[in-house]
Amino acid sequence: MSRQLRSLLRTVNRDKTLATTGFVSVFACLIVIARTPPTDGYELSIYSAYPAYFWFLIIASSACGIGIVIRQALAAQKSRWWLAGLVLVIFSSSVLLGLPFFRGYAFFPNGDTMSHVGMMKDIVATGHIGAGNYYPVIHLLAVSLMDVTDLGYAAVTNLLFVFFSVVYLFNIYLLATVVTNHRGQALLITAFACPLIFSYLHGGIFPSILSIFMLPLLLYFYHRREKFPSEQVATILLLVLLTILITVCHPVTAIFAIGVIIVLNLMKPMYRQIVKRKGHIAQDSRVTVSDYIAPLISLVFFLIWLLPNADILKRFRQVWAFLFGNVGTSPFAFLEDTLGQAGLTTSQAIELFIFRYGAIFMYGIIAGITALLVLRMSVSKKTRLEPAQFNYAVLFSIALVASLFSLFGYTGETGPERISRFFLIVAPVVSGLVLYGISARQRPLSVGRLKPERKILIATTAIIILAAGALSILSVYNSPRVMRTNAQVTRMEIAGTAWFGSHRTSGISIATACLALGRYDDFNFGIESATFPRAERYPPIVPSHFGYDKNSSIAESFEFKDSYLLTSERSRIYGMHLPANVRPRFPQYTEDDFARLGADPAASQIYANGEFEVWQVYGARS
Repeated sequence: MSRQLRSLLRTVNRDKTLATTGFVSVFACLIVIARTPPTDGYELSIYSAYPAYFWFLIIASSACGIGIVIRQALAAQKSRWWLAGLVLVIFSSSVLLGLPFFRGYAFFPNGDTMSHVGMMKDIVATGHIGAGNYYPVIHLLAVSLMDVTDLGYAAVTNLLFVFFSVVYLFNIYLLATVVTNHRGQALLITAFACPLIFSYLHGGIFPSILSIFMLPLLLYFYHRREKFPSEQVATILLLVLLTILITVCHPVTAIFAIGVIIVLNLMKPMYRQIVKRKGHIAQDSRVTVSDYIAPLISLVFFLIWLLPNADILKRFRQVWAFLFGNVGTSPFAFLEDTLGQAGLTTSQAIELFIFRYGAIFMYGIIAGITALLVLRMSVSKKTRLEPAQFNYAVLFSIALVASLFSLFGYTGETGPERISRFFLIVAPVVSGLVLYGISARQRPLSVGRLKPERKILIATTAIIILAAGALSILSVYNSPRVMRTNAQVTRMEIAGTAWFGSHRTSGISIATACLALGRYDDFNFGIESATFPRAERYPPIVPSHFGYDKNSSIAESFEFKDSYLLTSERSRIYGMHLPANVRPRFPQYTEDDFARLGADPAASQIYANGEFEVWQVYGARS
């Protein structure tokens, strides 16, 4: 038996072992899910609903799939086992993202996604897109899917965010196939894209994320146009359609996408100059008028579609005011202020950073290092620099600047996870391109012949991807681990807010304890199709302990103003997601507080369904 055949058999056996272990693990997870009864109310965290070994199995199944893809990327002998690895990653991620549905949540998640359901209800109720809906693609897709499948809003929402996470991985693979010259290089890029690196944003309807997931497909057609000139007309048409589609998905992503294409065009003459200085033969990469057709048409469409929108103009004015009038607060300043108020210990702050942003930070660091390596390669006359390596190192640098501006400046966007999407979408490509290029300077993977430095590089790459995958699984849902409340929406909350919306008296202020009533109004009644005006909220935050630690009556806490007070099970356990030393700094509502509220003559419970209550607070002085 030849040495190559023995090597191939060893590789196949290892991949088979990983695949078997991974699929057994994910099927074991399905058995645990089937044997776990659904929840009948609000729970602190979905992580506590399943045993610890369940999470070990889901991490193991994902790690086995990623491990197969990495092994195949660096293997000496080609095989199709990477497909098994990719299927395993998709299967385990789908099971993970489908947990709210399996758990029996009435809806998931709360927040933005509830308002997007309201926009869907506007379309169903009126037959047209709402005037304030400037990113209707996802809403039209959801409404069409409901019409075809007869599924409800909760099921369609869950199906869509699982589907788009799979589409993102597929789009990255497509892009990798056209920017690389080696099968292994494409697979390593795909391996970097396997973890759910966008954290909780994988589990909801967020147009900013769903639009960025389409960017690799846009780049695929951009590079395909160059690689296959005979298809230039078709690919330019697809480029235009995709950029228009991204524009009606999210305006900020649209600006970024237009900028990306322009930057890639500008990089062509720069790369030619670098190659000529090295004394190498440059590829024919002249910029033509056709290179700017897609971004120009998209820019015109952007101006026509979005500038008449009052909300978009307001955002532009806010950005201008921040830049030149020092008005507004940056997301970083807000986070810094919140962290200062929380009073976390150093160890708690470090742990929070690791679980919330650890995977994002690792990808940013590894991609930043590879971009610096490309810079070094571009000034060295000895090292060969591929055009894709140069292009994506520059793109990553620009994307990182865009994310940093959004973090330390003001673009109307909040949350480091959402802000990081610009460089995260490029990080797998530049990391895979450069790290494979370094590894491939020797012959393909053959452990017995690897130099120590190459072993270290391969091991470090695998550890980073697998660690990011594990951290992503442990942060894709809100929990005490990331100090965020569960985004679950219960049936009692939906029923209670719907009742309240139909029975409340206009003109009376509303106070909510840990409940974003506006989102529930959007969800229950639509946004523009709602038949009643938005209510005034007062006070914005219900005092901790309903104010009984300072006042004898809740009427005094509400400054003797007639009000409604909405409470829920979420209110009762609020603060449990925080460490014990931090809870006193945030609102808390104990059972004793609720007992005092029930006995307070200034408050009367006018609705209750087990986990949601409506109280009438009488402000008149006795």
